[in-house]
Amino acid sequence: MPTYEELKDELIKISAILEKFPEQVKPQVYELLVDQFLGREAPPNPNQNPKRILQRKASPKKQVAEKVARAKKGRGGTGKESYSIDRDLNLRGDKSIPSFKDFYAEKKPSSAKPFNAVTVYYLKKMLGMDQVTLNHAYTCYAEVGKKPPTAFRQSFIDTKNKEGWIEFDEAGNLDIPHRGIVFVEHDLPKPDKQKKA
Repeated sequence: MPTYEELKDELIKISAILEKFPEQVKPQVYELLVDQFLGREAPPNPNQNPKRILQRKASPKKQVAEKVARAKKGRGGTGKESYSIDRDLNLRGDKSIPSFKDFYAEKKPSSAKPFNAVTVYYLKKMLGMDQVTLNHAYTCYAEVGKKPPTAFRQSFIDTKNKEGWIEFDEAGNLDIPHRGIVFVEHDLPKPDKQKKA
């Protein structure tokens, strides 16, 4: 039989181990670990396979992947995106830089992909920001009252892959390549079709 000090030390170790598991399996993991320490055979739990618990303990990467998959699945099998307005981002411009609203009105992007290019161009080239994120872009959508695309992140991926107007890395950082600069500076606004006729 372990001493009080041994039991106390083991319970501290067990509590640290428990933090690595989801809430719903913590009671089973606790019972299993205490039973193992005390040399008792754990009673079978019809709702939980002890081997599965130990496999989860041995594979935290798999556990995280399962959590992410469950979070993405949500309702209807799609993940819910969430972005916020950056309250520190000043889009009002000054004497040397137009406001984002004015720049948007000048360039007149017609859809999400041109809007994304205009946004990243403004933040990188006009404001000189070192790091531009999706929250910054989301703030630009809010600034002009434009409804963001439902698949917000995907719209930036599409702007990168289909048009080449922006760069978008795995960490979610946005940049504007030469192709995007040329597009924003020379191809926007699009010529008015009615004036040609």
